[in-house]
Amino acid sequence: MTQSINSQDRIRSVLVLIATIATITFNLLAAGGYVNGVSPDMISNKYPTVITPAGYAFTMWSLIYVGIIAFSVYQLLPNQLARFRSVRTLYVISCLLNCAWIYFWHREQIAISFGLIVALCLTLVLILRNFRDAEDPGFALLTKAPFGFYAGWVAAASIVNLAVVLKWANVEMTPRGWNIFGVVCILAAAALAIAARVWLRNYLFPLAIAWAVSSIAVKQSGNTAIVVAAAVATVIGLVTAGSIVTSLKDSTNKNA
Repeated sequence: MTQSINSQDRIRSVLVLIATIATITFNLLAAGGYVNGVSPDMISNKYPTVITPAGYAFTMWSLIYVGIIAFSVYQLLPNQLARFRSVRTLYVISCLLNCAWIYFWHREQIAISFGLIVALCLTLVLILRNFRDAEDPGFALLTKAPFGFYAGWVAAASIVNLAVVLKWANVEMTPRGWNIFGVVCILAAAALAIAARVWLRNYLFPLAIAWAVSSIAVKQSGNTAIVVAAAVATVIGLVTAGSIVTSLKDSTNKNA
């Protein structure tokens, strides 16, 4: 049965677009050093860890921005107003959490920032649950794809931020202890990639994880334990993401 459209749908659909524009603008200002006079990488460089990724990894944000802009425009279409009713509030919350995370990161309130990025990750997972059964290619491209990349990247960033919290809190470990911690974190990221594929039926989440952990291997090229763990996690992410090919073949065979 087709859902009827009400005024709240129209208002919230516009709020989604406004939230997207505001979030991207704030992130660009932060990247330019206009939030507390520092850039994100300046804070990251202050707290180096064994799982800090290479700088190029953050180009993922460009893809995420394009994706959420496309989603924001798509959900504005008259025939989509009622369809996205269940995710609009969650999406606006995710935008608020994104900006708050960046703000507190730039203020070097690392523990608060960590709590916010974890909350952001959980919110994105809740959004993805709404798109779990989406099979229409066009709809999936504008929903499952951007939020899969977004959630996967934020999940990886949350794990890295945990290591930053420990550095910020002056937690002392031996080099071997840090390596063990780093390996566990990287393998945890790989486990999240598999979980997203199984429970969220999302193939882009694992791809974002693969991108993140491979960049860790590049940055930590002199650390054998971390490089090996990152290589294993990258393969797991790519294979998990690549399982979409098998899924599509099965779907084609069923429809034949």
